[in-house]
Amino acid sequence: MVLKKKVLVTGAAGFVGSHLCELLLKRGYRVIGLFFYDKQGAERFRSNKNFQMVKCDIRNFDAVFKIFKEYKQEGIFHTAALLPSEGKDDVPLNFFEVNALGTLNLLEACRLLNIKKFIYSSSTNIYGRNQKCLRADEKHSVNPSDFYEFTKLEGENFCKLYYQKYNIRIIILRYAGVFGPGRNQGAVAIFIKNALSDKPLNILNNINWNIIYVKDVAKANILAFEKLHKLNFEIINIAIPGEINIKDLAQKIIK
Repeated sequence: MVLKKKVLVTGAAGFVGSHLCELLLKRGYRVIGLFFYDKQGAERFRSNKNFQMVKCDIRNFDAVFKIFKEYKQEGIFHTAALLPSEGKDDVPLNFFEVNALGTLNLLEACRLLNIKKFIYSSSTNIYGRNQKCLRADEKHSVNPSDFYEFTKLEGENFCKLYYQKYNIRIIILRYAGVFGPGRNQGAVAIFIKNALSDKPLNILNNINWNIIYVKDVAKANILAFEKLHKLNFEIINIAIPGEINIKDLAQKIIK
């Protein structure tokens, strides 16, 4: 296998980031994996000579710049984000510092070091959470309803400006609800856990939903990156075709 060029993945120990690192390594890339805490998600790659784990707080511009300058990666996969907590009060400033300022720091380091390829992980939740947004295309108006969604949109806005002003080639991937190995929260994970324990699968609202398997998200990231020589700036929704009813989903999992 011919070894491909070096790339950097933020949030490498996270749910999407760890699956992305795994697939990148299988495809022959050299990977620098940035993590802030809990590096266990990427421990399985430690024996791979083409993988290097680096601790970094993306809120710290000097730290980001130093790492980018040292490793000289061809492009960035930005999957790191502060997600909404489960059952806790979310602090607005924390979302801004990680999701908005953190993204700005990465883009600014790219500008200063002439790194021209950037893949940004976003969310279809920024369209709004009502039923009409299930079929939203990329031109649909956005309507973020919490600090996570708002700051992910701010990250998108920074991406657009850095493309327009500094010609950094950027693809924004808006994920639907991501499920798969390593995710312990969300309806799919909870349904599977309860089904395996012979517990009831409680459905609070019989709604339709858009979802996507995490390994398909990883593939989408790499496909996007490998198209950056043809695309300058693009926003792409990443989801399964159509919708899935949550009651039907529960029945499939039980079966």
